[in-house]
Amino acid sequence: MIRFGLLFAAVLVLLNLVGSRYHFRIDLTSDQRYTLSKATRDILQNLPEAATITGYFTEDLPPDLAVARDEFRDLVVEYAERSGGNVVYEMIDPASADSLEQQALESGIRPLLVNTREKDKAEQIKAFMGAVVRMGDQQSVIPVVQPGSPMEWELSSRIKEVSVPEKPVVGIMQGHGEPSVNAMAQAMQGLSVLYSVEPMTIYDTMPVHGRFRTIAIIDPADTISPMALQRMEEFMARGGGVVIAYSNASADLQRTPLVEPRHTGIDPWLARHGLRADPDLVTDAQCGQVQVMQQRGFFNLQTAMAFPYFPLVTRFGEHLVSSGLEAVVLQFARSFTANGDSAYRCTPLLSTSDRTGSATLPHEVDLQRQWSDADFTQPPRNLAFAVEGPFGNGQGARLVVIGNGNFAVGAEGGQLNPDNINLLVNAVDWVSDQTGLIDLRGKGVNYRPLEELSDAERSTLKWSNLLFPIALVIIGGVLRTRWRRRQRKARTAPGHVE
Repeated sequence: MIRFGLLFAAVLVLLNLVGSRYHFRIDLTSDQRYTLSKATRDILQNLPEAATITGYFTEDLPPDLAVARDEFRDLVVEYAERSGGNVVYEMIDPASADSLEQQALESGIRPLLVNTREKDKAEQIKAFMGAVVRMGDQQSVIPVVQPGSPMEWELSSRIKEVSVPEKPVVGIMQGHGEPSVNAMAQAMQGLSVLYSVEPMTIYDTMPVHGRFRTIAIIDPADTISPMALQRMEEFMARGGGVVIAYSNASADLQRTPLVEPRHTGIDPWLARHGLRADPDLVTDAQCGQVQVMQQRGFFNLQTAMAFPYFPLVTRFGEHLVSSGLEAVVLQFARSFTANGDSAYRCTPLLSTSDRTGSATLPHEVDLQRQWSDADFTQPPRNLAFAVEGPFGNGQGARLVVIGNGNFAVGAEGGQLNPDNINLLVNAVDWVSDQTGLIDLRGKGVNYRPLEELSDAERSTLKWSNLLFPIALVIIGGVLRTRWRRRQRKARTAPGHVE
């Protein structure tokens, strides 16, 4: 037995040595987060010159943060080996010298205040967890490497950013009540890695400028003229890509509970290109939450409540745009139906759950409404599509349509759901034919929601949890009583020996 144990230990040590020497490992994670993707390998093999990665990580980090530092170190080691010498890395502890801390700050690394405990004493320390990627005169900064973040995406996209001499230009349409570029700071940050992002306007009297690779129309509030849409179609006939994210509902619950219809002029244009926009508002039992002020005695307290007007999408089509997404939250969304036009290929991207409902516009929102299964009897509906076809009688162009516009617009001081940003950036990548890094954005993102149950299923589980233990105790007692009765009867039988 001892010999077998020693042999087993020796085999494990040998396997670890071989794996360390040749970097062989088996990745059992669902998103293959510890395996370099083909996109990353292609980037490393086609670097025009050497890239330098400088990691600024405080050495004495709490265990939960030290994991991110160790993962980053392992990742850059693999990058260096896979690049054939075209990636050079160094790890610096800014706390080891004032000059190194100043260097980290000047490079754009943000220090964090971290709570730690040492010798039963709680204190806050200043910690650095960031990196800088340089190539020639270009540099890109990862201000903070968060534990569990898509680290390969962060690193590969920064290497791609510094290695591309001239970025494609994405135009963010303005002039029809759309939010400003500043109101979409998170989305612009995600897009600016691979693109130059500029506000732009489509004029009725002149074509779209040729410097634009893609046009994004995000949450227009006013009507877009048919002539402007015609100019956009001419742009697509030349091979340009378009992303349209818009809603048919106008809501401002801070002022009024009434949700009114919104007319943007896009619906008729879509109908000629393969998609019919459904007129109603989609509701879903699987939804996001809102904070509602409720009076409890003498106090007013904010309470989180489910809000079916904000569908929480966890069903995604098999397409590059939806690749790697796990959860997207839309607000006052609409659905679309492919109209069967064979000239256009329409692929669903986002779908609601099996418990879907709808509301006719205009609609009054009642925050005190008690929702039930009877409100969600419709089949799943498609909230976004990828469309390919001969727009403007061209050779073929790409369009992404999303039935909500403000999913990528951040509230002041708030952080958007990461997959909302990933959805928009993926859509721009696809219509721009820049799909290499799409699969990396979802790495490290773990959304594992509890399964949504109906009222009847919840009641069944509740009573089962209450009654099943009691039934087990009763059955156990009955079986024990019968067993002891048989034992007593056996002892009184002739010939029984104790």
